[in-house]
Amino acid sequence: MHLTRLSRQLIAAFCNETSSHHILVEITCDEVEVADNMERTLKFYEKKLDKNIDWRHTIQEKVHRYHEDYEPCSPLEAPLISVNASANPALHAVTARGIQGALQTMILGVLASPLIKEHVFYFTRHGESKFNMMGRIGGDSGLSERGSKYAERLAIACPTPKLIWTSELERTIATARAIPGPRTALRELNEINAGICEGLTYEEIQERFPQEFAWRDQDKLKYRYPHGESYLDLLQRVDNVVQGLMTASEVLVVSHQAVLRCIMAYFMGTKPEDVPYINVPLHTLLVVRASGYDFEVEPVPLKVECVDTYRLQPKNCSPGRTDADALQTVPAHFDAPLPQVIN
Repeated sequence: MHLTRLSRQLIAAFCNETSSHHILVEITCDEVEVADNMERTLKFYEKKLDKNIDWRHTIQEKVHRYHEDYEPCSPLEAPLISVNASANPALHAVTARGIQGALQTMILGVLASPLIKEHVFYFTRHGESKFNMMGRIGGDSGLSERGSKYAERLAIACPTPKLIWTSELERTIATARAIPGPRTALRELNEINAGICEGLTYEEIQERFPQEFAWRDQDKLKYRYPHGESYLDLLQRVDNVVQGLMTASEVLVVSHQAVLRCIMAYFMGTKPEDVPYINVPLHTLLVVRASGYDFEVEPVPLKVECVDTYRLQPKNCSPGRTDADALQTVPAHFDAPLPQVIN
């Protein structure tokens, strides 16, 4: 919080000396908005706050101190985004000067859209696909019989959304087909491109490309499939989807495991290296409730049987590992040999 001009000048001077970029964001609120923010904050953190502290009085004192110390930004301070936040969306106003580059422009775009104060989103993977049953990754296979049953159950369980976003792939479109509402198929929601490994099982990848399989296990975040994508690519690809969600509400997103990991990481505050291991199970509706930029994620299993596609990082990730070590954490699927029963 740099409330004084002197404090902001010191920051600007430091950034200039170190060839770093900086941007000033000045947000002013009317009294109604301040009171509204305080009530929503207290309500959201109600169960976590120390009951022995008068938090309403504490917040009011803090706001009063900020008000006393605050010196408005001068016409010489830039780059600057000024936001006049009001409880009335019609009075929400944004001005800017000296904005340059893609990142600063993106920040301006986000702040220019008044954030819906309380909203809800619904996320789900497609119903179980035929490729899921066979342990194959990627591709564009249709739903299995159980996947179709999940689509029916989802249409009953999910509240009617205002918008439906699916990927361009058949299994997500089929999953959302029976749910009423306007829909859009977005390329950004397509599953991660597995390149030369599209349509293969993990067993086949280990057999044909054992070194690639090991490299991916070593660093799943940065590894890029040959002629395909990495999770870093995917995080960048879904950024527009996340920003679009923040100006909407009651949106149902039907997508894929890797894509939803990247989207849920935003709401869950997940570290980048942990994103590829977020568990997003099939046949589960994820309900995200937001109050400003605070999010609560509630998984709602719809109790339709399906395969498990979640694979943990194996203990041995070296290129010279055995097939057994490489395939240690591969989930069971229907074309795998059945385990022998020893009496």
